[in-house]
Amino acid sequence: MPRPCFPKLWACVLWLAGALLSSAHAGRFADIAHARVASLAQQLAEQPSGLGPACQDRSAWGQADVQRRLQEVTKAAEKIAAQTVPPWDDEAYLEYSRNGVRGDGERMMNARKAGLHVLVLAECSQWAGSYLPAISRLLQALSTQPTWTWPAHDKDLRNFRGQRFEVDLFAADTANELAQALYLLGDKLDGSTRRMVRDAVVQRVLAPVRASYESGGKDHWWLKADHNWNAVCLKGVTGTALALLPDREDRAVFVAGAEHYIRNYLGGFPPDGYALEGPGYWNYGFSHYTELREMLMQATANRLDLFDHPLVREVALYGYRFEMTPGNVALFGDAGRNTRMDDTTRAYANEAYGLGQPQTLFSQSVSVNTPANSSPLVQASIKLFSKPAPAGHGSAPAVGLQTYFNTVGVLVSRPGPGETLGFAIKAGGNGNHSHNDVGSYAIALGAEQPVGDAGATVYSSKTFSKDRFTIRGINSWGHPVPVVAGQLQRESTKVKAPVLEQRGDANGSMVRIDMKPAYALDSLQKLERSAQHIRGPEPKVIIEDAFRFSTPQTFESAIISTGQFQRLADGTLDFWQKREHLRAHISASQAFEFQTETVTEEGLTFNRTAIRFLQAATGNAWVRMEFTPAPR
Repeated sequence: MPRPCFPKLWACVLWLAGALLSSAHAGRFADIAHARVASLAQQLAEQPSGLGPACQDRSAWGQADVQRRLQEVTKAAEKIAAQTVPPWDDEAYLEYSRNGVRGDGERMMNARKAGLHVLVLAECSQWAGSYLPAISRLLQALSTQPTWTWPAHDKDLRNFRGQRFEVDLFAADTANELAQALYLLGDKLDGSTRRMVRDAVVQRVLAPVRASYESGGKDHWWLKADHNWNAVCLKGVTGTALALLPDREDRAVFVAGAEHYIRNYLGGFPPDGYALEGPGYWNYGFSHYTELREMLMQATANRLDLFDHPLVREVALYGYRFEMTPGNVALFGDAGRNTRMDDTTRAYANEAYGLGQPQTLFSQSVSVNTPANSSPLVQASIKLFSKPAPAGHGSAPAVGLQTYFNTVGVLVSRPGPGETLGFAIKAGGNGNHSHNDVGSYAIALGAEQPVGDAGATVYSSKTFSKDRFTIRGINSWGHPVPVVAGQLQRESTKVKAPVLEQRGDANGSMVRIDMKPAYALDSLQKLERSAQHIRGPEPKVIIEDAFRFSTPQTFESAIISTGQFQRLADGTLDFWQKREHLRAHISASQAFEFQTETVTEEGLTFNRTAIRFLQAATGNAWVRMEFTPAPR
């Protein structure tokens, strides 16, 4: 059942009473210089502003192209306007605290927010007031629900019970979405609803983060985090302040805070721009970083540019360099099964840096269905109206046949002309979403991935606990890497697996990895994995594990797949998902057997085909896996 909104915190009351920042007391902010706040205040406009033109600007919103691109959401708006707001459900929210299940509470909260951008964009398109009653009802419901903090981030239920407000990923984006809605609709929205939304946003997001700025990061750990939380939350909070706060010195504090603390996000990337969190979290974190860049550029007349850094250009290029084939990436780390590089983020970076790639903002659709972890109104304004200011730091090299991220030992090898076979393998490259996967790989065949890393499990209370590496899809058993003398790999964040050799040309790419450090086994004298991608008339990927023990030990390697497979009469293995078949021919230094197990654990289903020696290995031994596209 819905619950009444709880009383305002004293900090919020003081702020709303007028105790906001001013130049007289800006020095209280531990990490933000008073002089920088004053300088930024002079760059900001007198009035707050969200992203892009407000909807009353009919010369912008009335353009034929804008109207055309809004047709999908406008068509869906009438049905959404006729629906009641999905109810708040205490039981769904409490499911995580009781059983560690995230899905019920997150789906409930996402469903309540999902229709807002559709209604607002439809109103902005037609500008006839037709959707204002439904918008008001939805804004009021969101403003009075118990919390905007996800259940998994409210373990002690302090936010749910109204004891304090802590800003997490969902709260930051919800506040930004509400503030952008107020900005877009302006005075056309009734005053009581506007006041209700403003009060809720200040109480739940701006006041708590302002207090953390005063304390130098206390209460909001993500200010000093070097991963996606930092970029996501800073974007949401800063965009909210820019769109909502009437005093430009108040806005300047949040701009200065973003400028200062966003450096921590960049600190999570090595010099070559590799995304340690994996491709899914590049999409998530860097999309918010680009949105923050655009917000700050618009707010400061292009004087504060978060792209003005050579590392950012490398991070942007990762969105192109990590692809094996178009739309096909290795699912390293916590990347979901359907992960693709985000084209809107790539389009923005492409235009700002002049990367010479095909993606453009003009070509990005404005969809009814958008990711839950976002502010769709901000995204829509960027897609419809942004023209990213040029950023410097040199012209981008073409994305060629091979990318080798040397700081982490990750190779991505792409098909030659007219070919469809691509490949990726990793020696390292693990961040806070690490799996134990030294030597893991993926093979792309056109748009499909018949074999390779299975990707992320469904998040639960176990995922980021002390039991994380007991999950078979996260420890090395569920990856295409060896089990040595019955032992799995050590935690890969604590392992350095040297790359012994790497080279590539038009004919192919190869890498040789010393995997011995990944196993805590005294009798293991050598374990090297070499991987070769051969281009040309007969493209193939060859993976060979060469190893040696001081005493006889058991050994098995594994092939991971997420589609169909069968063993053919000649002993070859055939893997496929929908239409592309990949054949695997296995050979070894001694007799072996196949053993396949299908696993469903923590929401992830995959097949593990073990290549297991029948007897303990002695002397120099090897296993060779040769993958070739099946003839059609």
